[in-house]
Amino acid sequence: MRERTRSDDQAGVRPRADAWARVHREISDVAAKTPQRIQQEWFRRAGALLRYHARQSLNPAYRELLGDAGADPAAASQPPLVWSQVPVIDKHWLARAGYHQRPACPGRVLVMGTSGSTATQVLVPMTASSANRGLGDNFLRALAMSGVGPGQRHWGIEHRPDGQQQGETGSSVSMTWLARHCGANALVTVATDPLETQLRRAAAFAPDTISGSPGFLQQVARSAGGLHPKLLVYGGAALADTDADRLRARFSGVRLAAFYPTTDAGALGVAPGSDGVYLTFTETHLIEVLGDDGQHVAVGSRGDVVVTQFGARAAPIIRYRVGDRATYVGWERGRLLLSGIERAAEAAIGSTLVPYSDLRTWGPRLAVRDPSVVAVQLVRTRSPGDQREQPVVRVIGGAGGAGLAAAARALLDDFPQIASEVASGELAPALVEFRDPPRTLAGHWKIPLYADERVKREGAQCPSG
Repeated sequence: MRERTRSDDQAGVRPRADAWARVHREISDVAAKTPQRIQQEWFRRAGALLRYHARQSLNPAYRELLGDAGADPAAASQPPLVWSQVPVIDKHWLARAGYHQRPACPGRVLVMGTSGSTATQVLVPMTASSANRGLGDNFLRALAMSGVGPGQRHWGIEHRPDGQQQGETGSSVSMTWLARHCGANALVTVATDPLETQLRRAAAFAPDTISGSPGFLQQVARSAGGLHPKLLVYGGAALADTDADRLRARFSGVRLAAFYPTTDAGALGVAPGSDGVYLTFTETHLIEVLGDDGQHVAVGSRGDVVVTQFGARAAPIIRYRVGDRATYVGWERGRLLLSGIERAAEAAIGSTLVPYSDLRTWGPRLAVRDPSVVAVQLVRTRSPGDQREQPVVRVIGGAGGAGLAAAARALLDDFPQIASEVASGELAPALVEFRDPPRTLAGHWKIPLYADERVKREGAQCPSG
């Protein structure tokens, strides 16, 4: 696998059909199986992965975790009661275990750097095989399930968040795989390159499909003049209804498909229709939706998305809480269905939990007053003087001024508990700050809704809570 996917010309490169053929074959195989059959295969494969990390892993952290929990890997292939005894892990545990420094398997690994809306950053090693299955094949799978294949012309935009220096991204793996298996029918550019250059190349290429983040697709829609895609694939963040309407208005007759990628655990599903229902990739992942009691939720109920990625031998992505919440809506043609995905856990300010569903409204609310507003963040920081925790509303873009600042501060009025804790002195007074957008598009699509910027007195970053 290439280290990075740059905006290389793909002219003259012959596509390789093996991954496409494999993906189509697996899609057909899954559609023919009952949920019970899928679950039997899930637990068999998950049990084998669990036994590997319990017995053969070069990093002892997961073995010790299982020992502390009293879980028996020898019985882990038996569903689902025994499986429920396997501990659920998260980014914090994985970061402490240090698998990026001591992978669980021998040989070369790719180090993936998590990004996006989750505040906790972690480097996760993957073998090339698991990365290509979980992020490469699953991107092709998303395209195939959206009705397109290697015969169409695909423009894919690779994203790397502003300031991320370490680790591959899920986007770079997926775009490398697209280029490798579509040949001259793939144009891959890097979002940090000048937008005018990318648009000029895309206009000459005339793509049938454009894949990128919601923010970047909006930039393309505002700036492109000669593009007529039939399908837009977006991932990495939710797409607001107003933004979806804007894309449909700009590209007449275009279809929208939502891709559900995670860098640390692979891509989990695709919503090829306009109903917001994600068809999960049961070929590569065991996906669970757990309630606060740690049990599987009933159909129609919400919970935490917990995944096991088959083939994850470099690090134990086993019952791994990705940080997202979703509604479990049953099964269809061998696939577990999810809807209402909220990327990452709730934001926290003092003792107030702020749902991401509310934070997603902040940008559009201020953009009504000032269309140059790019994004709005809720920031958890500490006041410079007395080091009290302090809420900050950070407006990216915007012309500033007293009116917009007042409107930004008023966003916190939705949460009276924050005002109460400010009044009591538990929190420092809320601030509003304005920042210019990034000089390039790097980070535009990945500006998180929430950022924890509290700093210890010795200068180390505090864990987000």
